[in-house]
Amino acid sequence: MLHNIEPHKYNCDFLPRLPDKERDHLLVFAGEQIWMKWENGRLTLPLFSDLLDVERWGREARYLFTVDDIAYFDAPADLVAGQDGEAEGGKEAWQYMPVRDLREFRPPWLAFAAITGYHLHYWYAHNRYCGACGAKFGYSADERALLCPCCGYLKYPEIAAAVIVGVSDGDKLLLTRYADRPYKRYALVAGFVEIGESLEDTVRREVAEETGLAVKNIRYFASQPWGFSRSLLTGFFAEVNGSTHITLDGRELAEAVWVKREDIASEPSLISLTATMMMAFKNEFRK
Repeated sequence: MLHNIEPHKYNCDFLPRLPDKERDHLLVFAGEQIWMKWENGRLTLPLFSDLLDVERWGREARYLFTVDDIAYFDAPADLVAGQDGEAEGGKEAWQYMPVRDLREFRPPWLAFAAITGYHLHYWYAHNRYCGACGAKFGYSADERALLCPCCGYLKYPEIAAAVIVGVSDGDKLLLTRYADRPYKRYALVAGFVEIGESLEDTVRREVAEETGLAVKNIRYFASQPWGFSRSLLTGFFAEVNGSTHITLDGRELAEAVWVKREDIASEPSLISLTATMMMAFKNEFRK
């Protein structure tokens, strides 16, 4: 899965430092886009040495984390203003590309870094002012948190808890398609945890809401950080309890069908927990 980047090591400790312009990566986001370019047939993230304004990068870049001994920084979009468009000498140009393109980014450990950086960037960008008193947030000096200079309120990065559920009926798995999302491949029942719910309660509620089915024998499978939705996904398998008749929630899903194990299409990539779970069921959980 996306976060399985061995032998590389992700270090989320808050250890801010000045960037090494020849080695460290700069992550620049504008809404749902990230600044990248194609290089020798692969997507490439910028180093600080790729910037024209060398004075500003050390001043305005915000330390995020390291992978191995390479640090990643977040920076305002205007830091790279005027550096996109056509490149000289036939070289590929830097440009903004959809964040979702990172699903196909190689090597995978670099994709993980960029997507995790997007999660943190989104949090910083959407938390500029204190929700308690309205003052502009500052930064804590010794931990990754926003600190209100007026009332002292501390705000930490937000992670939404969500579940993914593989519902089975013997050798059949319940596959779904989303009704209103760009992703059109088959998926599994999924949803966010509500306040006051356990993960298992969320499994029961989401399956019932989306398909009208009841489930039993809920079993944990695996978890995955998923920066695209700024969430922590927890995967479960469960067995249908009683009727297998599907009552589709048309607002959430366009389709929900029972598919035999041998008829589940092979997934070309196991970057997501959903694909990993589908292939685990197809292969009868053989490694």
